[in-house]
Amino acid sequence: MGIFDQVRQMKDAFSQLGNMQEKQAELQKRLAQLHVIGSAGAGMVEVTASGEGNITDIKINPIMFKADDSKMLEDLILSATNEALRKSKETMAHEVKNILGFNPKDMESMLNQMNQGGNPSV
Repeated sequence: MGIFDQVRQMKDAFSQLGNMQEKQAELQKRLAQLHVIGSAGAGMVEVTASGEGNITDIKINPIMFKADDSKMLEDLILSATNEALRKSKETMAHEVKNILGFNPKDMESMLNQMNQGGNPSV
């Protein structure tokens, strides 16, 4: 894709900014409804996060409390939480792209390259 195609895409994206408030409200509503689960220890610990990146639930298999290994449980909780947050970020990026029609990070990268006189490769 050449620079002119990318500029055309940016122009199209900016022309859509008029209804950005509607799209932003739709995005916030969808992200609040979406939930992802991160798990660790073969499902012994599950952490649920919203599409907005908020932790909404933690489930720990009761067997873990009998194991008498608090360090392992802490590590599993951290691991499951990090996975849930990673999935939440991916979900958010996907929803932003679906609703806005472009990924804001891609546009930011393209603008930075244009400002530096480079040829954007996005």
